[in-house]
Amino acid sequence: MRPKTVGAGWDNGFRGPPWRGPLRQLVVVLLLVTGCGIRPTEPIPGLEAPSGPVENTSPALYWVSESRVVPVNRPQGSLSGFDVVALLAQGPNVPELNRGLTTEVPFDAAPATVERVANGLEVSISTDVSLLSRAAVQQIVCTLLGIQAAGTVNLRGGGHSLELLKCA
Repeated sequence: MRPKTVGAGWDNGFRGPPWRGPLRQLVVVLLLVTGCGIRPTEPIPGLEAPSGPVENTSPALYWVSESRVVPVNRPQGSLSGFDVVALLAQGPNVPELNRGLTTEVPFDAAPATVERVANGLEVSISTDVSLLSRAAVQQIVCTLLGIQAAGTVNLRGGGHSLELLKCA
């Protein structure tokens, strides 16, 4: 076997410098990929990804019509971040009033807090829940479960509680 000189054939059978053959193909691919017009950027900061059930931001508020509780849709995003119990206590807006809708949720029920618990939602209102009408309880429960599908609602206030309520 004779010694090879610099620039002589490589073991892979190609002759010439290393930029020929497979290495050349790799360089061509890298140039094509890096020249596609997409430039690297810094990471764009954002909020953490949500976890758990998704909140419905265009749900229905439940109002009273002829002694029944009925859903009325609000525009997309109109309830996100609002104290829904306070909205129910304030009553229907003008178009809803013109349709004959009312509320039985007392004005002093707000403010309210809503927390996720294992079996659903824990809701604390600012009035005695034992004094609420059946329609008022259903207004609160149905509206909250429409926003967050959560099983049941435990309603607390004034030293009393109503447990495991569902929208009926």
